Amino acid sequence: MDLAAVARHIEQHLDEHVAAVQRWVRQRSVSWDTHDGGVRAMAELAADELRALGCREVELVEGRYHPGVWAWFDAGAAVTLHTYAMLDTRPARSAQWRHDPWGADLVAADGFDRVLVGRGALGAKGPFVAFLNALRSIIAVHGTLPVNLMILAEGEEIMGSPSYRAFVERYAHRLRDAHASYCPSSAQLPERRVSVGLGLKGMVVVELSVAGERWPGAPHRAVHSSAAGFVNGPPWRLAQALACLTERDGTGCRVAALTDAWNTSSGPTAAEAALLERLVEARAGQDVRTALPLGGSGNVVLDHTVVDAASLRHFLYGPTFNVAGLRSGFIGPGTDTEPFSVPSRATATIDVRSVAHLPPEAIVAALRDHLDECGFDDVELDVLAAFDHHRTDPAHPLVRGLTATLERQGYRPEVWPIQAGGGPWTAVPRTFGVPCVRGAVPGGGRLGVDEYLVIEGDERVAGLAETERCHAEALVAVAAALSG
Repeated sequence: MDLAAVARHIEQHLDEHVAAVQRWVRQRSVSWDTHDGGVRAMAELAADELRALGCREVELVEGRYHPGVWAWFDAGAAVTLHTYAMLDTRPARSAQWRHDPWGADLVAADGFDRVLVGRGALGAKGPFVAFLNALRSIIAVHGTLPVNLMILAEGEEIMGSPSYRAFVERYAHRLRDAHASYCPSSAQLPERRVSVGLGLKGMVVVELSVAGERWPGAPHRAVHSSAAGFVNGPPWRLAQALACLTERDGTGCRVAALTDAWNTSSGPTAAEAALLERLVEARAGQDVRTALPLGGSGNVVLDHTVVDAASLRHFLYGPTFNVAGLRSGFIGPGTDTEPFSVPSRATATIDVRSVAHLPPEAIVAALRDHLDECGFDDVELDVLAAFDHHRTDPAHPLVRGLTATLERQGYRPEVWPIQAGGGPWTAVPRTFGVPCVRGAVPGGGRLGVDEYLVIEGDERVAGLAETERCHAEALVAVAAALSG
């Protein structure tokens, strides 16, 4: 492939490529707003652009709450890749933003001359559109791609990806031909380091609910709290059910069928242990709140305060059992809920992450059995996500090819044997036994309020054009690594 010609095309069409990112960011697609139609409109926009790219098959696929998109680009190549995309975003409280969350404004920020501000600009519409832009330039120069590409996108990632495994099953007749799951995204860290993720924890997300119609003595619809002496309150019942799952301080796991797996999570292999040593060396003595990707924990007091081998291993391989949300009755101003009531329903969202050799279905079954044994058979259990963990061998040719590419470009690849998150990225590699790499491309920005993607970069972070050039070179490297 003539990478120099592709790079020139990217530079010559950069304004168009920026506009493509703006189109995606301006399409509001907050998945928890299940009735506004934004995610469906986003899926239709993505489908149209994938058809324009030249994908032979493009289909909207209905999910539990929102549609996803399947697309296949048949280049007649020797190597076939699956890639993942999320079409939804987290909510954005406009009052907290200086810029319109859906405006995709181009502004200066944090020392960068030009960034694109908006919800999804970095997580994760912008990085995916940068990948599509690189594909457009490759096709414009060469008429095709160096690989066959299967794109399976969803609009429910922020909801736990409840439909993604079903999407994978639906397109198994295609996906079984994939040689790898390659999910490139902007993952640049300070000092020209670029994160290369080789695995994820398993993740199970369930909702536990107590409904008045299933618990004797509870109201079938909310009543005034003056009647509390005559009825049972579902929130109290839910609190008791939650209390039977962990120790009294909220730590550990008291689900008998999970105890062994909880205490014997699969640790690192010898090759992974070597990678952990390098990660510790780069962060030794630093505060874990800033040195590890803990997601906004900078002002939180933690049990582990300094990065060392034990804290990093605990973060990456240790299990977690978390109550991510509780809702019942009056939940504050502006929520259209009534104060001073006995609610008719109480719900808790729980996420479990682990690297145990235990399939997610077994974790769900263990939770159900434990609740029943403790007398909580009236508590409903609804599964939102059930993904197994997955790890890719650091010596795999795919990994070697990508890290070598980054080094040629003057970056320092930082290889993570596993990442503390979990989710849909493991579905294809786990089902079809193929390697998976996430990240591995320079570029970045900021998440949270006034989220942005860097458009004009500097020595700290690559700009959009450089990111897209790296996408093109990485794709050539992946094709070579997997065809050898």
